[in-house]
Order: sequence, then structure tokens, then C-alpha cells
Amino acid sequence: MISKSMSMKLKLTPELSEFIGMHIGDGTLYKTNRALVWEMRGDLKEQSFYDNHVIPLLKILFNDDFKGKIRTGGKRGVYGVQTTNKSLIQTIISFGINPGRKSNISIPEDILNSNFLIQTRFLRGYFDTDGCVRFDKPNKHKIAYYPKIEFASSSKKLRDDLKLLLRRVGLESYTWDVKNKLEFKLCLAGKIKTLFWIKNICSKNPKHLDKFLKWLKLQIN
Repeated sequence: MISKSMSMKLKLTPELSEFIGMHIGDGTLYKTNRALVWEMRGDLKEQSFYDNHVIPLLKILFNDDFKGKIRTGGKRGVYGVQTTNKSLIQTIISFGINPGRKSNISIPEDILNSNFLIQTRFLRGYFDTDGCVRFDKPNKHKIAYYPKIEFASSSKKLRDDLKLLLRRVGLESYTWDVKNKLEFKLCLAGKIKTLFWIKNICSKNPKHLDKFLKWLKLQIN
């Protein structure tokens, strides 16, 4: 843990790598007239994810009393955390992530070139905030059982970095571009890759965990 006043770069730990993944997935860093502000927010249904995982992780890393809050946004409002904590903000910037739009964001080299645990924890943080898992019905099967883990980004560099990082942990993926939307997508498909993901990366977000658990029950039955 560090004090609020420190601005030096933190040692890259699995917990910090996961936080960087969360920020790249759904965090926002922006300037106001008074200060730099960081926030991350999601659907109201994700409140338990924020209260039980995101906020405790922030407290461990940055030694501050972070609080979740319902805010305006979307159709029904959103839930998340907002702060001007200098240690948190300086840590993000120290990894080469600047305030503003994410159209050119990338995965920090420190994470791309790190060990398996650091890499997989980044993947978990990114997946929990900006990934999805769904199930298709191949060959007109009655049950949607074929798993796909997918990501979409406005940054081609981020998508390409993600493909490289996945390869380094042992997962091959395929990519495609949605040109009329300036959207860059990536997919991991199939049982073997999904089982690898669950074993080595998994999720802390109940919306993903519930889907994985239901799918695993299908494999048993």
C-alpha cells in the first residue's frame, strides 16, 4: 500500500496489472478545471462486482477509502467509483496511459513482456470490464453450447496487442474489423480455449461467472 501523496511508479504486481486491465476496459481519466479525475462505472446490475471486488482492490493498491455510488447515465443509471486520488492517477499515467479518448490506447509494454501471472491478471481485469462471453448453436443445435469470448475496441493497437498477449499466454484468437463503425474485434472460440480461460484467467464479475458456471454444468451433463 502507498500513501495518497506518492506519485512514483508502483511495482507491477498481479493486482496492479488487473487494475490496469480494468482501466483500459472501462475506466476514464479526464481533466476538469480543478483536477484530474478517474472513474469507472458499469450497469446497475454490476454493483456487487464493484462493491465486492473493484473497490477492495483499489483500497489495497492505493490506501484510500473508495466508495461506490449510483450515477446518472444509460437508461436507468450506472454504478461505479470516482476519485481524484493522486496515487491512482499518477500510477495510470506512469504506464503511458494519458487522459482523454482511448482510440489510440495500447497494452503497456511492462505487461506485454511480463510473466504469466501478470499477463493473465491483466486479461481478467480487461475481460471483466469490457469483454463478453456468449454461446452459439452450431449446426442448428437446440442448445446454445459453443462458447465464444469476445472483445471490441475503438483502438486497433489495443486489439492487436491483445491478440499478441493472448498468444503469449497460450491462446490463439481471430480478429476482424467493422469498418463502418471503426470497431476492431477479437474472438476466442471453442471448448478447449474456454476451459483454459476458466482455469487460468477466469472472472471476478458475476455476470461472466454465472455464464461460465451454466456452461460447465452442460459439459458435465
